[in-house]
Amino acid sequence: MSTLIGESEQIREIRDLVEKVAPLDIQILITGETGTGKDVVARMIHLRSNRRQGPFVPVNCGAIPDSLLESALFGHEKGAFTGATGRVKGFFHEARGGTLFLDEISEGSRAFQTALLRVLQEKRFFRIGSTRQQVTDCRIIAATNRDLRLEVSRGAFREDLYFRLNIFEIKMPPLRDRGRDVFLLSEHYLRKLSNKYNKEIVGLSPRVETIFKAYHWPGNVRELVHVLERAVIVETSSVLTPYSLPKYLQDRLETDSAPLDDTRESFGNFTSSYNDDDIFHLPIAEARKVFEKRYLERLLHKTKGNISSAAKLAGIRRQNLYRKLEQLGIEPAKFRKSSG
Repeated sequence: MSTLIGESEQIREIRDLVEKVAPLDIQILITGETGTGKDVVARMIHLRSNRRQGPFVPVNCGAIPDSLLESALFGHEKGAFTGATGRVKGFFHEARGGTLFLDEISEGSRAFQTALLRVLQEKRFFRIGSTRQQVTDCRIIAATNRDLRLEVSRGAFREDLYFRLNIFEIKMPPLRDRGRDVFLLSEHYLRKLSNKYNKEIVGLSPRVETIFKAYHWPGNVRELVHVLERAVIVETSSVLTPYSLPKYLQDRLETDSAPLDDTRESFGNFTSSYNDDDIFHLPIAEARKVFEKRYLERLLHKTKGNISSAAKLAGIRRQNLYRKLEQLGIEPAKFRKSSG
């Protein structure tokens, strides 16, 4: 994905910042909690920069052992050391003409930090086993989920490297601070996941919306995607219900009972319209259609046939609601007439 999903003020500001800094060939530091989309912003910057025709090379800094550090960054020649059976270009060479994305920069060892600082200062490096100097030609974007200023004060991160990397900082907001973006993200990923698993899930049930809105989301967007994927796999209806969610979210049906009761009350005693004799003997596919039809008819009755309001309550897009109404043979107009 090369764009940010959401309409919160924070996300709009980040989009504006990306448009401003992308054309400038400067180092950028992206900070924020795990799972907030730092890698997405890094790709956005690359794709809007003058280096967009070049490669985008992501590197997990904490995954490079010191013994392979210089080889991974700068490459080596054949025979440079025992086991060097061929030439390896290294990340700086691979990113030539493009962007080198140093993810989790705070996890890099002291040796990694020193080697990186040297290249940023000199703009040159040598492959191991080579006497030919290579010139760097890539933009550096770094990301971290830690407070680098705190890491500097603790002596865990080099201050001079911090200032080299932090020419411009972009701070990613946690999902819990982004308001209704959680629903826009859910809509986006539900479409992708429904296609992936050949399902027809069009949105979130009102109770799931209530859970999502109240939940803290410590894992941010990454956690949301994992929750949605699990739910899409096990869900049997056309909307996600609480019982397709992981247990720790299902448990919120009890801990958040007050807002959930409010939601149930707004729909009336919906389940009382079901009778064992007229639905529970049906095959699951037929029972699902009966449920969906009664559910949507109840929504339209409540909203007096207003499609936008009904779609909002159902947690789906208007065009998806229109399609579902057509499939089930429901005419919104009669609800407008009956309520007038």
